[in-house]
Amino acid sequence: MRKTLFNPKTFIAALMLSGAIIAGCGDDEKSFSAVDNQNPTISLENETIHWEFAKEFRIKAKIDDADGIKTINLKNSDLFLNNTINILKLKGSDCKSYDLDYKFTAPDTLKSESFPIVITVEDLVGNVSSATFTANMDGDFTNPKFTSEPGDIINVIMPSFNLKFAVSDNNVIKRITVKFPDLNIDEEISNDTKEYEYKKRIELGSEDRDYEGVIAAYDAFDNKVEKGITISKGGLKDYERMYLSDVKNEADLTTDVCGVPMLVNHSGEFEYTAFYYNETAGTEIRFIPQKNSFEPICFGLNPSNNKILTPDPDEAQPIVLDEEGVYYKIVFNTKQYTYTTSTYTLEEAIDPLPHELGKQEWNHWEKGHWDSENGVWIDDGDEKITWDVFRIGAMTNHPEDIKEGYEFQYNPKNKHIIQILGLELEAGSFNFHPHIIHTNEWWDYASWKPEMATKKDPEIWVWNGKYTKPGYNNATTSYNNNVEVENPGGHAELTIPKTGKYDIIFDIHLGRMKIIPSVSK
Repeated sequence: MRKTLFNPKTFIAALMLSGAIIAGCGDDEKSFSAVDNQNPTISLENETIHWEFAKEFRIKAKIDDADGIKTINLKNSDLFLNNTINILKLKGSDCKSYDLDYKFTAPDTLKSESFPIVITVEDLVGNVSSATFTANMDGDFTNPKFTSEPGDIINVIMPSFNLKFAVSDNNVIKRITVKFPDLNIDEEISNDTKEYEYKKRIELGSEDRDYEGVIAAYDAFDNKVEKGITISKGGLKDYERMYLSDVKNEADLTTDVCGVPMLVNHSGEFEYTAFYYNETAGTEIRFIPQKNSFEPICFGLNPSNNKILTPDPDEAQPIVLDEEGVYYKIVFNTKQYTYTTSTYTLEEAIDPLPHELGKQEWNHWEKGHWDSENGVWIDDGDEKITWDVFRIGAMTNHPEDIKEGYEFQYNPKNKHIIQILGLELEAGSFNFHPHIIHTNEWWDYASWKPEMATKKDPEIWVWNGKYTKPGYNNATTSYNNNVEVENPGGHAELTIPKTGKYDIIFDIHLGRMKIIPSVSK
């Protein structure tokens, strides 16, 4: 039972009429003679439906009366619904048959879950009939979803590992199935909550081979989400992508919008090079080839010899970064289990920004002017210099439309990091990219775009600006620790999991950004 009272301003009701609409000429003021003087007949397409809150449903009925239909009224007090359709005015006195098609959206703020809607029909000589259409809001048309899921291929090098995933549903997860025939796993787990986390130790033994399986979750109406998985038991792979994690809890790997964990560079065969700004001494980091979990492979210090690494997630200890306010460079080899660390200062780090945010005025030249009446540029030889304060914003549409609060500021400890803290974002799509704030169409002065391959979960941000400060390398593509990125995308196509405040933290030296639930005060 829903306890929140309904606000009538939140619902939408609309009438759908079939056929031509013909206005009457005073017919409602006339007196009419009976043809058969019988009550109207109401034939509902469905007397009862099971529907879902906040989704549109329809009331359909065939209405007949030989004397002519005058009005149709639909009424339910809980829905604040009391709507009369004047058929006489709409269709005239000759309307003997009418197809009712009425649509309605019940918001999810209602206190009840069952709504009997009384349909009352009056004919032209005063005969009345009623029928009841009941909308039960206990239906479910929304599939469950994975909130944390393994990759399509799970590379396992140990004899066993923890298979983990999490699912959620808007109403309830009723059952979860896990099937790996060649491992003799055929599970069905009953459940009665909106969220469920699965974790089980899977024994693989010493044989190198692949195991095919499917994981799935179902709600009360058998809507499902499922995923095919291959568990590949074998030797260590030369992973194309490797990630640096600076979080301790596995849940923090999946509560971000993007950027956690952070992509590092694949700098050679089985070799990776990570660059990381260490704001506070004592930061603990580990390296993982799968983004959403520390299982089944996690590279960290070997507890029996902290000069080498281990890939065993049960043993791997974090590498501790002790120097504060510097950039670290960590080079590690996953086959030899070796690693080295070095640091460089903020002064030695470079970024592409051609001016200082908020202080440096910048200019550009326009030769000619825009003819707004005819929508064309006229080159009349006149040159105009425009001066602006240099600012960067989160552009969702156009540079001059950047909203209040969407402007980046410097991190007080590191001017290579620009950030927006405590930004209120609504659940759903959030498409944007960092761009200079200005009031004309000079798009390419200072801008970043996400790598095309990962624009739905950006891992690399490509400098797309026209000008940079002296000394910046690879200005036409991306610095990104000397990683060149081809074909950058447009806007990042992000999904905000739930409405709330978020921090956007963008290291423009590294070309790496993270968007996480706000930790600012």
